[in-house]
Amino acid sequence: MSSLPGTNPSAAPTRAAGVRISYDEVPAPVRRWVERELGSPVVSASTQSGGFSPGAAARLVTADGRRGFVKAVGGALNPDSPGLLRRERTTMEAVPALPWTPRMRSAYDDGDWIALLFDDIEGREPAHPWTAEDTDLVFGALADLTAALTPTPWPEAPDLSDAGIFRGGWAVLQESPPADLDPWAVARLDLLREYQQRARAAVVGESLVHWDIRADNVLITDAGVVFVDWAWAARGAGWVDTALAALDLVISGSSVDVDNLLSRHPCTRDADPLDVTALLATVTGALTERSRAPVPPGLPTIRDYQRVVADALTAWIRRRMS
Repeated sequence: MSSLPGTNPSAAPTRAAGVRISYDEVPAPVRRWVERELGSPVVSASTQSGGFSPGAAARLVTADGRRGFVKAVGGALNPDSPGLLRRERTTMEAVPALPWTPRMRSAYDDGDWIALLFDDIEGREPAHPWTAEDTDLVFGALADLTAALTPTPWPEAPDLSDAGIFRGGWAVLQESPPADLDPWAVARLDLLREYQQRARAAVVGESLVHWDIRADNVLITDAGVVFVDWAWAARGAGWVDTALAALDLVISGSSVDVDNLLSRHPCTRDADPLDVTALLATVTGALTERSRAPVPPGLPTIRDYQRVVADALTAWIRRRMS
């Protein structure tokens, strides 16, 4: 459900960009299901960029002019990707209709391939680097979304504090620091691990958190802003999504004063700045660790992306921790 091709020509290496299969490569039973749900044969399928799933993500047009957006993946492409779509399906079925969330029409799951069919959304991703105008639009909408999801409308959502990010990262790197680890980080591994533990406690809360907001998961439309790709949704503190979205401003090279944004935004202005720094440092540690892991099946670009992002975030947390 990403933007139309060509609307964002200044794509930077810090923009998520995987390698997707085309809609025509999706198994025939899945495509037949899509056409039954849409009520007409598909005559046009435009693959959308963004994200790291190796599956299909396509805007569809049918013979009678109906439109839809489909995401589909099978285990042979990547063993973990079907599980993420199943998590997103569960979230979409639990979250009430809101102006800032996409509407899922239907879902297909044969035990291997899973597909989600959404309303098509005409929109564009925020510019990369982020502009002041797009920042105001998206972060204003994010405040409204957070208010609508507090308390969480899905009480059974996973607890954010149980996420794997709080178990790896600096804790793993401290056990065996890589030779190429930033000397600044090497000298502060004890402190960074303490921050990781602090962040785990700090993210506890009663909001429903998206937990993956970056430019390729945002669509700016004529009617407002829609946040897509809800596979990682969890119950947590209401300031978390604003802090995570701010990361994307930093890694995009935006001229927006991100620290000032966090200090005045309705969702983060009352949060303890040290808690915010602790979460940002935890994300940095997780990316630093994961960027050194083997490349997973079907995701050839993810480690390079994680490495570039980790370097950009390390420079930021150095400033926040000084």
